[in-house]
Amino acid sequence: MYKYGQFLYTIGNYSGTADYLYHFRVLSTDPDLNLSAHWGKLACDILLGKWDTALEELDSLRESIDARLPGPGPDASSAGSSSLLQLQSRTWLIHWSLFVYFNHPQGRTLLLETFLSPAYLNTIQTSCPWILRYLAGAAIVTRKTASSASSRARHAIRDIVRVIQMEEYQYKDPITQFLKDLYVDFDFEAAQQSLTVAERVVENDFFLGNFRQDFMDNARYLISEAYCRIHQKIDIECVPCHAIPPISSI
Repeated sequence: MYKYGQFLYTIGNYSGTADYLYHFRVLSTDPDLNLSAHWGKLACDILLGKWDTALEELDSLRESIDARLPGPGPDASSAGSSSLLQLQSRTWLIHWSLFVYFNHPQGRTLLLETFLSPAYLNTIQTSCPWILRYLAGAAIVTRKTASSASSRARHAIRDIVRVIQMEEYQYKDPITQFLKDLYVDFDFEAAQQSLTVAERVVENDFFLGNFRQDFMDNARYLISEAYCRIHQKIDIECVPCHAIPPISSI
């Protein structure tokens, strides 16, 4: 069943592949092949655009990876090898999950919850710091979607800014620079300049492109919010028009 599922995948029959891999996992007792079947079914669900199913498979796969804790081996090298394999699996999962999180209706909030967990945040810092772009982008996009999400995003932005400062030596882009200018340096002019460049980056990014308007509206909201927090009085003529969000969005 496993090999036939692989064959169906090579000819583009992703629905058939998903069915065979699901039943294979029910019957198989081989942990390595079961994990491989997990990856295959997740790939099929992504290619079929079944985002609810893909999210369930993603969560199940994450639990399987996290459960494969490095055990005590005969020597230190075997334990180190297990830790490395788990790090690689989490790195792959982070990248694959972008397809799900940026297409599922609740995906951006779920991305924050997953990527900000200690194990996955450590993975991002260790092996894929460029994911900070999507972590920062998701935090900005979800800033005002709902009251609960706004609270989560507000804390997320604070945590993300701290990580951006730590990892600036190995990765930065206009999106992360925007948050640093705004929340670390409190340089509103620099933040507006970074936002101008970030808009082009978001527009041309494969995952963020569909959220350009939400990103810009929420980013302007963040500028206004930060400006109001550190000033007791505001001369509206001194605030650039493009930094003020529409009244309806406040």
